[in-house]
Amino acid sequence: MNLTRLSLANPAALVVIVLLLVGVGTASLFQLPIQLLPPIDQPQISVSTFWRGAAPADMESVIIEQQERVLRNLPGLTHIQSNIGQSNGNVNLTFEMHHDMQRAYLDVINRLQQVPTLPRDANGPWVNLSGDNFTSGNAASLLVRAIDAQDPRNPGEFHPIVERYVEPALAGIPGVAQVNLQSARPEEVRVVLDASRAAALGVRITDVVRAVSGAADVSGGFADVGRRQYTVRFMGKAPMDELDQLIVAYQGGQPIYLGDLATVQLQRVEQGGFTLRNGYPAYYITVAREAGSNTVEILDQINTVIDELNAGPLPDAGLAMELSYDASVHIRRAIRLVQGNLLLGGLLATLVLFAFLRDIRSTLLVGLTIPVCLFAAFAALDAFGRSLNVISLAGLAFAVGLVVDAAIIAQENIVRLRQEGRTVADAVLRGATEVAPALFASTATSVAIFLPILFMSGPEGQLFSDLALTLSIAVIVSLVAALTVLPTASAKWLGRVNAQDTLGTIWDRLTAWVLRLTDRPALRAGWVVALTLGAGALAWSLLPSADYLPRARSDNAWVNFSVPAGASQNALQADLGTTIVDRLKPYMNGEKTPQVAYYNLSSWGRWSGMAIYPADPEDADALMDVLRSEITRDLPDISSFVTMGSLLNFSGGGNRQIDVDIHGADLQQLLAAAQAGMAAFAQTMPGVPVQPRPSLELAEPELRVVPDDTRIAQTGLTRSDIGQAVRAYTDGLYVGEYFDGNRRHNIVVRADPWDTPDGLAELPLATPQGGIQMLGELAWLERHVGPSELRRINGQRTVTLRVFPPEDTTLEEAIDTIESEVEPAILAVLGAEGSIRYRGSADGLDEALASMGRNLLYALVILLLILAAMYRSAISALIVLSVMPLAFAGGVLSLWLMNLFTFQSMDLLTMSGFIILLGLVVNNAILLVDRTRRAEAEGLTRRDAVASAVRQRARPIYMSTLTSIFGMLPLMLMPGTGSEIYRGLAAIIVGGMVSSAIFTLVLLPSLLRFGEDRHGIATNIPAPDADPARSGG
Repeated sequence: MNLTRLSLANPAALVVIVLLLVGVGTASLFQLPIQLLPPIDQPQISVSTFWRGAAPADMESVIIEQQERVLRNLPGLTHIQSNIGQSNGNVNLTFEMHHDMQRAYLDVINRLQQVPTLPRDANGPWVNLSGDNFTSGNAASLLVRAIDAQDPRNPGEFHPIVERYVEPALAGIPGVAQVNLQSARPEEVRVVLDASRAAALGVRITDVVRAVSGAADVSGGFADVGRRQYTVRFMGKAPMDELDQLIVAYQGGQPIYLGDLATVQLQRVEQGGFTLRNGYPAYYITVAREAGSNTVEILDQINTVIDELNAGPLPDAGLAMELSYDASVHIRRAIRLVQGNLLLGGLLATLVLFAFLRDIRSTLLVGLTIPVCLFAAFAALDAFGRSLNVISLAGLAFAVGLVVDAAIIAQENIVRLRQEGRTVADAVLRGATEVAPALFASTATSVAIFLPILFMSGPEGQLFSDLALTLSIAVIVSLVAALTVLPTASAKWLGRVNAQDTLGTIWDRLTAWVLRLTDRPALRAGWVVALTLGAGALAWSLLPSADYLPRARSDNAWVNFSVPAGASQNALQADLGTTIVDRLKPYMNGEKTPQVAYYNLSSWGRWSGMAIYPADPEDADALMDVLRSEITRDLPDISSFVTMGSLLNFSGGGNRQIDVDIHGADLQQLLAAAQAGMAAFAQTMPGVPVQPRPSLELAEPELRVVPDDTRIAQTGLTRSDIGQAVRAYTDGLYVGEYFDGNRRHNIVVRADPWDTPDGLAELPLATPQGGIQMLGELAWLERHVGPSELRRINGQRTVTLRVFPPEDTTLEEAIDTIESEVEPAILAVLGAEGSIRYRGSADGLDEALASMGRNLLYALVILLLILAAMYRSAISALIVLSVMPLAFAGGVLSLWLMNLFTFQSMDLLTMSGFIILLGLVVNNAILLVDRTRRAEAEGLTRRDAVASAVRQRARPIYMSTLTSIFGMLPLMLMPGTGSEIYRGLAAIIVGGMVSSAIFTLVLLPSLLRFGEDRHGIATNIPAPDADPARSGG
């Protein structure tokens, strides 16, 4: 089927199709979700368990290890990691990419049924599936704070207002999957014992537990009495305000009520941490969005809800709400930058076209293909369920320079035929169909090159597939447009053209120059050897080390704090919170620079960190220096790790952390090996932040109560009785639950707090046979230290050293240094039974480099097969591929030159530029080889055939190359938010195309003219049809 002939015969139908495409593309543009980056589904499942008051070692042995044992052989499981802290444990399961996560979710739930029954006061396990059709990360973080800075209320007291007004308003926003009230403090029924009074009355802990737990309704079942059936219920539940009237024991024939020895009250649990917003206590909320939702729309609606609440019920309660971080600011800023680059690139490409064609009509006709291809790309993104993000928009910006290539070649051929005196109809039909085979081949090679990127696995594949999809669709549509829309429009509006090419003398001189350079066999051989070997040597010498993902710096900084073991939240709020707030005050009010716009300082459990944002994004580096030198310096027993934020990871540390996992069974040996590693890091990589997880010191204070079995037996008690007393006298003894008709509350028995460790030993106990005994008379109290948290990876105890390489050091360089300098020091202490593994960006880099190497090989094979099939000659295919070393060398040189002015690593997206470059630079070679073969088939000598190819194809080659280059230049040169994501890719492609354009006209004629006296190339190729207009296109 001849598309050109068909479109010329049916112009009205073509117009309708184009209008439909534009309409669908416009509709898709307005309904595409707007995000910063493509959604990255992590095939992970987490299992969380809470055990009130449990030490990490007990949590590990009683719960976590047993969960790991039944989960470790799950189908598709690649990695299992457990983080164990005080009272909680989390098992994180990572599965193979594209694994059926619905099935995995059910498998996890079924396997957990095999775990022995949890302790009575343990809650869970809770199984959470991330990615796929569930939540897709946090869309926003919000803070509710008191309007009056002197407001004495604790943020936990804001909970009723937040629960009543804020949570339902946020949950009602379309696209919101879940609203998490992070600062929520649940209420519990607390029975607070007076230990001395209870002992004096002869009441034991078990008596109190039995009385409270027995105050519950019991269903007696059903009884048939006559013609009626009765439901029998024992009404044993006591109202909340009557719990203190429960009888717990009898003494001298008189009842002892619970209220005689305890107070019963409904109160909130203790605050597990604190959050400070610009120095003021705040209630912390996170909002998770649904997968595929529009982040910008969600944030716009969240801002609307904030305005409504701040104008309504919140001020009446003395509260105000604000966004902790508005991601839409970065998203809009990054997308505006790419949109501006797209428009600027389109304008530059159009100016280049006009400079060559010197005709407004011809220029506009070629430029007409740009919006057609862009609208088709929008429709394709919508059809494939993608989003409008920095990556897909960058692909569109790259496409602006590429989609005109086919149109340029077709239009240039049409204009050339008109200049030869052919009629408009004949020139349009013949001009388009004559170049159709070459256009089809170049399009096929370009799309074939993009396919390996489209099917890359792992996070990098999900991140970059939008780029490959956008380019593939745009290039395919550009071929169709060049063979249909352009000829039809040219037949209608092309009109007169200049009688001759105004730049014709330049092409004549270029052709003569190329022939002179390749006239002698020795010169041809010299050029081939010099250009191919020289390009290879240049690329090898300048090739930089590899990085994982683009750094994509944002304008915020992250600070992670390593706090001393055993520090209470009150102590941390005084030592860390108050100190940081005081030091930041002059930067908040503008007395010092750089001025800080806002910050969030939080400490929950064993984690403490801060996110801070400068008022001027340009001051981000200066803010980093101030944080390191002043704000976080000399904190009491607290270490700090300052890192720059990244658009690719908002959790702190960006995407450049290297986790050195040290595995072994002996915790003491693991800690010693990790300390040796820290010393090696300090010596070989001074100044580089290295964060140990968990802490390298067993400094978590423990008070161990060791039972004296003889004394316990003499008093008529049991070990279980003593254990219950210890639990009740410290964190509280879980008794059961109380349901008030709306809410369910834990019932906890606990004593008044004691001030010193000796105070625990002095607490009295009533015994059956020994009267009143002090706890210290029934057990020994020993002071020890233990771990504040434990970590297990793939079933082994692990200590992790998290390394944050410097900004000017690539991950590959950092890993090489660690392997050669740090790893031997660790292994020397660890012994033969231990092992080391690298995770984080480190193992991601290794896997991605291997995948990238395979994709490059696949691309080369695909190219070779397509070209060999097209030319029916492997030699011709190899000649076309011979331009690759030149392109590679140009790309590497361009990246090297960029690094002279600003640092740009060779990350995975930058490396994918080499794959894309393959599909672009061979297009010029295809045009030359195709025209040379056709000319030879028409009877020209080899020399004349090469001259004809250079003379006729030099102008379209340089037109398409320069439009592509100028279309991508803004992406390469314009700085701004998110530019680091695609800047390196643009540099590779621009440099490779410049190098290829300069040297291809020397290398290819040299290769094509080998053996020209023997006519050794393509003589076995049949001549094309005498009338190209009859050929398929």
